[in-house]
Amino acid sequence: MFIISKRNFLVRRADGSPYLVKKDFIGDIPGDVYQSGIIQGAIRGGLISAPQSHRDKDLYAADENAQEKEQAADIRPDANPNEKDSENDELNTSEDETEQKKASRSKK
Repeated sequence: MFIISKRNFLVRRADGSPYLVKKDFIGDIPGDVYQSGIIQGAIRGGLISAPQSHRDKDLYAADENAQEKEQAADIRPDANPNEKDSENDELNTSEDETEQKKASRSKK
């Protein structure tokens, strides 16, 4: 279960082992610890927040957008092997045209 803790909590598990939930902890805890009276009381008292979901949709959308922009801005020739390297083709074409024009001028 996902929680956000504002204080330290020491929970005794069913097998007798201690489980420490540290102050400012954000993450998942085992189900038996989540169901303990201490944690449930802290949730009711507001010392622990237990959101239904820990996905930040805006964060994931921003990350996706950033990845798309990164790929679009990447000009390395080996970055996108599926795309045709149009810049190099244009350079090669213009060089060929220049050579042809020089050759035709020299013939005249």
